Amino acid sequence: MKKFIFNIMFFVGIASLTIPSVTSCSDEPDAENYYTFTGQMMSQYLKTNEDLSLFAKIVERAGLMDQLSAYGKYTCFAPNNEAINHYLDSIKKPLEQLTDADCDTLARTHLINAIYSTSDMGNFNNGILTTQNMMKRNISVSSTLDKDQNAVIVLNKHSQIFFAFQNDSVENGIIHRVNNVITNSVNSIANMIKNNPEAKIFAEGLRATGLEILLDTLIRDKSYNRDNYQKYISYTTGGNIKERAIAPEDKLYGFTAFVVKDEVFKQHNATDLQGLYELACKIYDPMYPEDATGPSHGMDSLTSPKNPLYRFMAYHLLDRNVQSLSYLTVREDVCVDPDYANPIDWYTTMLPGTMIKCEHLINRKWVGSSVFNGYYINRRYDGEKYTKTGVKVDNPTEAVDAINGIYFYVSDILKFDKETQETIDNDRIRMDFSTIFPEIMTNNIRMQGNFDKGDGGADRENITDHDIGFNYFFPAGYLKGVTLAGTDAHFLYRRPCINYYSMFGDEMIANGVFDITFNLPPFPFEGDWQIRLGFAPMDPSQGASRGAVQVYYDGQAQGIPLNMDIRVSDAQIYGSSTFPTYSSIREDDEARQADFKILKNKGYYRGPFSVYHTSSKGKIGERFADQASTVRKVLCTVTISKEDLKKTHTLRIKNVSTQNAKYKEAMLDYLELVPKSVFGVGGESGSEDDL
Repeated sequence: MKKFIFNIMFFVGIASLTIPSVTSCSDEPDAENYYTFTGQMMSQYLKTNEDLSLFAKIVERAGLMDQLSAYGKYTCFAPNNEAINHYLDSIKKPLEQLTDADCDTLARTHLINAIYSTSDMGNFNNGILTTQNMMKRNISVSSTLDKDQNAVIVLNKHSQIFFAFQNDSVENGIIHRVNNVITNSVNSIANMIKNNPEAKIFAEGLRATGLEILLDTLIRDKSYNRDNYQKYISYTTGGNIKERAIAPEDKLYGFTAFVVKDEVFKQHNATDLQGLYELACKIYDPMYPEDATGPSHGMDSLTSPKNPLYRFMAYHLLDRNVQSLSYLTVREDVCVDPDYANPIDWYTTMLPGTMIKCEHLINRKWVGSSVFNGYYINRRYDGEKYTKTGVKVDNPTEAVDAINGIYFYVSDILKFDKETQETIDNDRIRMDFSTIFPEIMTNNIRMQGNFDKGDGGADRENITDHDIGFNYFFPAGYLKGVTLAGTDAHFLYRRPCINYYSMFGDEMIANGVFDITFNLPPFPFEGDWQIRLGFAPMDPSQGASRGAVQVYYDGQAQGIPLNMDIRVSDAQIYGSSTFPTYSSIREDDEARQADFKILKNKGYYRGPFSVYHTSSKGKIGERFADQASTVRKVLCTVTISKEDLKKTHTLRIKNVSTQNAKYKEAMLDYLELVPKSVFGVGGESGSEDDL
């Protein structure tokens, strides 16, 4: 494959080119960025290649040709004339009968505001491009062999890039010719499932419970308008680093469905709605015995949230669009050491009070079968004590990127039963903060951009490239269950960068004189639980901007304020002893236990041994457990009763710094919910695992 190289020196030599000072997420470049180059632009390429003349007409009618004549960084997937004619035949319209709006949709579907070579796209095999097309829709990427046995890229499952016409560079981007018009579905996720002949029983369950209505009608929050907010905000973070953040462009609703095929239901003797209801009763009557004889029980009450069939279907649904199979856990397994752990994420389901555990098998130690490198739900396997292999998740062969979500096939039914509670949920639940709020995933914000680019100090203020990614601030009401008060206070998502001392390279920040409250994920069962915060304390002598925060659980203050500037190596925490790297004592049982005890007595834990910081993607660098500046702090220990399981609990974090308070921030990297079965171990039984 030819490797595209962007000729940056050409741009440096042009004195009249203006560097943008405002971060924008618009498809239209700012006026000061327009510049007509002497080399061939994308517009000229389309106009002068006869085999692309029909697509050129479509782009012209869409009013985009001037944009493609100007400065920018674009990728164009250009269908040749044969592909356009095939598409027109399929919709039974000549080109002349397409409206300008039709042409606009077609053109924007094939254009991306970022540059992707085929070698770049190869990194996302069986995933999606990290930048959406100009219609704000995902483009999936896979690979195959063409008729000449050349390795080629396939887009949205059916549009193949021609090997001989890939990576054609122009002054403002790169062009790949494709053999089929790229399309995105305009159906809702409910309609896509309903039209699937292999999932009739699942679709009937959605219809009968009324969940189909939600999956069919919730598309976009029309009350949200980004123009009502600042175009960007400037802020200072970390070691006095100046950055900018933008508000999300849209507020979309999203769903993910784990669809059970009819053939799988038949293995459970569920061949129709009645059989599906009886299957649901077997699972959920023991879990909710108080409702088993109540008015919500029965085939005539299927739309009640307390009905067993409603609960069964809701547990197969997430109120977020996870975008693609490869996003079920952290993209590209970044910064997770495969020698010690699998990437894991936890998501709340549409069955209140429940979560599912999603795991990507990249660690052979925990495989337990010949299947490798797959995605599983509710798995806990170590070959000894835990042998629950979980439910495998697969991509359907058909395109499933609906206008408001996505669905996957699962190898078996998902169920929230006693075994799930006692085996899967009875573990340390670690959640990256960006997964706690569904809107961040649904609106294609989490883990977007290039991990390797843009960490350039003050230059971060000038980043406008979609391929690098954006930092986001969330206006009031954007994130469900979040309230923010205070002077010049903002709640931010910092795009992923492998050079950050944060899990997966991304993090959330509350800054200014902030007072933020958010809903906690549900506790899966009764008992004592620790709530821990993973974050990176920073030394004030290095210009850090953390500070002191007061933590509240359900409105009640928890202990004294937490000083987020103090590292665990500080004498206030570790005492007079020299703070060792964890790797140096990990094999010494006595030293490791002593270290664990010192920190636990002060309410601290080292960062996870399986997570690392690096300055080069794919290269294992500094382990979090070895760093005094990547820690976990116990915010509080709470007792959850049976009645508490039915409630929504909150965490409040308030800036209580007394000096330069408006420049302080709370770094919210990841949250841990830890049952007593995990945090209560000690003495002869050893200590909690370090992963």
